[in-house]
Amino acid sequence: MTLPVGKTPPSSRAADPAAPRRAAALPHLALRQLHTLRGLLQLAWWRLRYYSGLSLLALIGIILAVGLVTSAAFFAQAVDQVMLDRELAEYTRITQRPPFAARVFVASSPTVPLTLSRVEALGRQVADTLGDEVGLPVREVVLFADSGNRGVFPRADDTRYTTPRALVAAAALYVSDLAPNIQIELGAPYIDQDADQDAPNPILNVWLHQTLGEQLGVQIGDTFELDIPAAEGGRVPFQVAGLWTPIDPKAAFWFNDPNQLLVEKLIVTRADYERWVAPSLNPQVRTATWQIILDESAAIPAKARDYKEGFERAGTLIPRYLPDVRITTPTLTLEKFVGQQTALTTLLLGFNVPGLGFLLYFLILTSAVIAYWQRRETSVLRSRGISRSGILNFTFFEAVILFLVGAPIGLGVGLLLARGMGYTTSFLNFTLRAPLPVSLNGINLPLTLATLGIVLIAKLWTTGASANATIVTQTREHARPTQGPFWYRYYLDLFLLIPTFYAYQQLLNRGSLAALVQDRPEDLYQDPLLILVPGLFIISLALLAMRLFPLLMRILDQVARWVGWMPGYLGLRQLGRQSHAYINPLLLVIVSLALGVYTLSMAASLDRWLGDRVFHAIGSDYAFTPFSETDAMGEFTPGAEWMPPIDEFRLLPGVVQAARVADYDTEISIPTGQADRRIAARFMAIDRLDFPLAAWHRSDYARESMGALMNRLALHPDGILVSQAFLDTYGYQIGDRVAMLIVPDFSLFVRESFTIVGVYTYFPTVQNDETVVVGNLDYIISFFGITMPHDIWLRLEPGTDRAALPATIATTGVATIDVRDAADSLGSAQAQLERVGVFGTLTVSFLAAALMAALGLLTYSYASLHERLYLFSVLRAVGLARKEIVSQVALEYVVLTAYGAVAGVLCGSLAARLFVPLFRMSGDTGTPLPPLLPVIDQERILPLVLVFSVVMIGLELLIISTAFYRRLATALRMGHQG
Repeated sequence: MTLPVGKTPPSSRAADPAAPRRAAALPHLALRQLHTLRGLLQLAWWRLRYYSGLSLLALIGIILAVGLVTSAAFFAQAVDQVMLDRELAEYTRITQRPPFAARVFVASSPTVPLTLSRVEALGRQVADTLGDEVGLPVREVVLFADSGNRGVFPRADDTRYTTPRALVAAAALYVSDLAPNIQIELGAPYIDQDADQDAPNPILNVWLHQTLGEQLGVQIGDTFELDIPAAEGGRVPFQVAGLWTPIDPKAAFWFNDPNQLLVEKLIVTRADYERWVAPSLNPQVRTATWQIILDESAAIPAKARDYKEGFERAGTLIPRYLPDVRITTPTLTLEKFVGQQTALTTLLLGFNVPGLGFLLYFLILTSAVIAYWQRRETSVLRSRGISRSGILNFTFFEAVILFLVGAPIGLGVGLLLARGMGYTTSFLNFTLRAPLPVSLNGINLPLTLATLGIVLIAKLWTTGASANATIVTQTREHARPTQGPFWYRYYLDLFLLIPTFYAYQQLLNRGSLAALVQDRPEDLYQDPLLILVPGLFIISLALLAMRLFPLLMRILDQVARWVGWMPGYLGLRQLGRQSHAYINPLLLVIVSLALGVYTLSMAASLDRWLGDRVFHAIGSDYAFTPFSETDAMGEFTPGAEWMPPIDEFRLLPGVVQAARVADYDTEISIPTGQADRRIAARFMAIDRLDFPLAAWHRSDYARESMGALMNRLALHPDGILVSQAFLDTYGYQIGDRVAMLIVPDFSLFVRESFTIVGVYTYFPTVQNDETVVVGNLDYIISFFGITMPHDIWLRLEPGTDRAALPATIATTGVATIDVRDAADSLGSAQAQLERVGVFGTLTVSFLAAALMAALGLLTYSYASLHERLYLFSVLRAVGLARKEIVSQVALEYVVLTAYGAVAGVLCGSLAARLFVPLFRMSGDTGTPLPPLLPVIDQERILPLVLVFSVVMIGLELLIISTAFYRRLATALRMGHQG
């Protein structure tokens, strides 16, 4: 028998008598699952309430984690928004076009003959292409359909004009949606008529720009003829219906100034163009221009690169169906913004990575601390029949409850931190300025979810690791630990040194972290080990320090027998025999202090480096080029005899030292065997006596001091200083002669050989990509016997009124041009958003590290209270005074904090010396000079450590003492339940 598809034989259906029972059991099974889920949720909630202190600390940790992770993204988005608005506003100011407007122009051709209906359809197609590729909605499409220039002639019976020539060459122009953007100065209103109207105009109506109307002297109703050879009679008559002017010539509607572009245009309605102009023309539309405006209000800074690439893709797609089209888009502005955005993101990523790494470490470590002190409870639950998966399930629901409460609060904290970062001027220094437009649009959802995922995995992993132990094994492990931590047992700290050393060598070879980014900030992630290496180095050193910790504590355990003071004896014994219990919280202290010292040193180094870069670029406190208006107005004479002696500038109020410095165009001849190779260079002519007193320099600029280099120039009037790179590139040595052509003034030059007498590595105002030779100014002047043009460099007293300096200098008889003020440049650099972001990130990272360390220790102390209270109650019962027990705890934490402080400062200082020079990221292209030197800010590190230690010890004693006085009797009655 053949059955229909999908049918079951009757015998088969009757062969399964259990099917109805299974069907009836399905709702019961679902109810059991819901009941189990409700039980797990209740158990998780009860456990969170029972350990309310631990739950609160865990919740604060999640809030802090989400806040830190999102703050950088919120800040970057807000800064991006400010920079994008600034760049687009500048684009609009220069071009008088909307920020995301594209101008598309095409001329009719044999392959694509244009008609009015066709250009309207093409406009919609072009707008759709731009909107789809860029990813922004189309706000407006304006069509300009042009007939091409035609002669305008008077009527034969018009006696006002006697010339047979055309009065003007003009074009009939139809503009879509024109009426709301013009005002009629005289005549009939402009109303765009439909092509299928019942009563078409009996004559072509034209609206003239008021300027053209006044030029021709027309009256409303005057008729003229438009020279169109294809028309009947060779010309099309038209009537002046009105005179118009634009309501706002700078409105987004116009892609150029209509008072210039549209003066010689005859504005017509669409219906009139279709009826009177188009039939007489071939092609009907000579040129078409579309102004396509995309909605900038929907633009998101994070997608700026996508917008730029979308405009570029549209620029390749549109010519496929519209040959010979010309497209103008804001891609250059977007490209400039994308470059700034890349630099800013690179900076924030580079300086954020150590803090984010420590954040993840903190989350894992606090989870381990909580799981460690809940291990007895976990073993009891296992002994009562709860499976390992059941324990993991209610641990999962605990985390979910904390996430539901903590994540929204963390987002709010992230917004506040991002807003606070916008007020940063330097490390831990703030000032009031316009608030940044921080919003939830900047949320980095993948990174936030990844952070919560790491928290969840850490909780489940640490709980699962302790869920296999029974009460017996757990008690034995607590009394005498048989194994150390995972990393201790498998020498992870030693193995971590291998990738750390490798990554440091690779980063050293690259020169700086900025060299990792070629195009996009994501390039940093191509070799993630390189951006993690500072944090990895700190953690590796901290782990090594903790490997030494049990050894030192055993020594203290041996010393304890010689201590006659009971609290000291008990404290040292506790440290020696329970040192394993302190490893995780002490690691937090060491790593947080190390990160704090590293961050503090990074901030101090960057502060110093910013000043170094500004002074290196300018050369001194204040520099200018003297200018004589009298000399400039008179007959040109070579030289600069009108310049006053340098002594007159030294006598000015506020001036400490002054020096003459000249920059002359130079051509160096390099012998190559056949014909000399000529290279362009700068000849920096200086006064060797005054230059070291007025110029800014650093001790690492050369192997010799600045005074020694100046002495070398004194011994050889024709001596020059060259860079080490010049010697290495062209094979010169000290004592060799170099032939040069120097042009001190427009009509004067010197062709002479000079002697290399010294070498510098860096020199004031000398950048990486230029060849600069330093020589004696007086030697150059000796060739001509007259003063040569030169600049004046001034070293000023602190607090000198810079604004009054030009007027003060004018008393010498010269004016100032090309002024370079180091203080002004430094102030501008300090206000740059890139710098605000860097120091905001460093400040937040530092404060977060300290807060995370405090939370870690509080978590450890609170978690260990239940066990230690019983021990304290026993000691109290055998006769120890309360103050002696508190003294014991104080001694323990003094030793722990002292060890953590010393280890943290050493780890952080070493990390700063190694890695700070590799963070030469300034937001500018290339690597700025001079190099970044690490600054270990000892004056701020010591107070930092002292405050941190006092706060940590105070918090621990407060928690222990409070619990000791309130719960001691209860702990003694319940016995040892730790």
